Amino acid sequence: MLLKPLTIILALLLLQNPVRAEENPVRMNAEKRYEEFEVNDWFEDEGVKAKLKPLFDIIEQEELLDDNSQFYYAVDLYDAGEKENAFYFMYRLAQLGYSVPQFYIAYMYSAGEVVEQDYEEAVFWYLLSSMNGEVDAQLNLAYLFYYGEGVQADYEEAIYWFSQAAFNGDPDAQFELGYIYDIGQVVEEDNFKAIELYKMAARADHMAATYYLGLSYRDGDGVEKNLQAAYDHFKKAAELGHPTAMNEVGYCYLNGIGVNKNPHKAFEWFVKAKEQDEINAYFNLGLMYSKGIGVEKDYKKALEHYMVAAKANDSESLFYVGYYYEKGMGTSRNIRKAVYWYERAINHNSFAAMNNLATIHYNFNGRWKNKKKAQELWLQAAEQGYVLAQFNLGALYETGEPGVKNEQKAFEWYLKAAQQNDGESQYKVAQMFFEGVGTERNTEQYRYWLQQAADNNYQKAIDDLQALNQKASLGGK
Repeated sequence: MLLKPLTIILALLLLQNPVRAEENPVRMNAEKRYEEFEVNDWFEDEGVKAKLKPLFDIIEQEELLDDNSQFYYAVDLYDAGEKENAFYFMYRLAQLGYSVPQFYIAYMYSAGEVVEQDYEEAVFWYLLSSMNGEVDAQLNLAYLFYYGEGVQADYEEAIYWFSQAAFNGDPDAQFELGYIYDIGQVVEEDNFKAIELYKMAARADHMAATYYLGLSYRDGDGVEKNLQAAYDHFKKAAELGHPTAMNEVGYCYLNGIGVNKNPHKAFEWFVKAKEQDEINAYFNLGLMYSKGIGVEKDYKKALEHYMVAAKANDSESLFYVGYYYEKGMGTSRNIRKAVYWYERAINHNSFAAMNNLATIHYNFNGRWKNKKKAQELWLQAAEQGYVLAQFNLGALYETGEPGVKNEQKAFEWYLKAAQQNDGESQYKVAQMFFEGVGTERNTEQYRYWLQQAADNNYQKAIDDLQALNQKASLGGK
């Protein structure tokens, strides 16, 4: 075990950390405190002397005279659960300037082991150990500065220590620093640095860094888009035990992303992710059971999986649980429960749930009938671009009761849905152009939207277009 007396590290960093205008005051205070410290002062305390008598009896034994032996003896005590005795050994060595014992003492103060939890004291010892080049201390110190535990949050100082630990080869620090540059919240976003740091950590089999490299290759974020490389990194991260990567591997097999489609392998990987409590895997398994992809169709099992994800507030799963109760799929039909789950989904911004709940309020009699609420929900979802809500709002304005019916608004909402390539809406727009309802009559636009709807396999449009073409071939207009 490397034990080094206190020396300030002056090496230039490979990672180009920000140059600080002035030293961090916490660090300056720590250096001053250490410079003013006299080792013997601590041992002159009578209370400490009494506790240390057994320690000095052991130290005087010939086989424990050197500091390294004392350190390993302290580690053995710590691992055996005799943490108080281990603490005094470590404290003595830490006071003498050794970096690893300084790290242990810092950790004990941080975790509240043996001594009362004291982040300020933890920061002091982490600083001494870090300035000695102890990588674990540098990483922990970076976290304390980043999250403001024991010190005022200082992102510049946090990045400095993340950089030191990353430069010294710590994969966790390389990943954390890469992520900081990736999201660009406390520093200017730098995808190149992020990717290089992820690659460094991934070479040491850091599963989160490997997973994020997969995301980068999948999305072309900081690197050229490469679905094969994305799959390869997801697979490696999954094999290292990353639950979300397991789900991504399943998704790749399900959709043929970077690998040939294989629903059975997709199902296997989703099951592995599910066993690690990956919520997205529950949703994907629900989808596979619902559609019979790679497994026999089973609405009951689909609902069971959707329910787990819904209870974790996954918005799509919340919607599907509501939908299954509304339609009686895998369970008895229950509109009350459907409304409950749709409302929960709406609280998580599900536009599909807004649309379906609006339909319940519009069509169902009794306690659920509320046409005003239906209109509000359709409008809310339609304004966010949800196609079915745009179509339904168009239908409401086209056929609604007096005071609601508005052919111009009907045309506007049908047109919005048509522009999103909805075949039925395209047919409606074509008819309204043909009849001059809600807009001016326009034969050219009629033919255009009729063709669009036909291209989307909307049967009425196909039939009308065939009749139109047949009439034209006979010389009609």
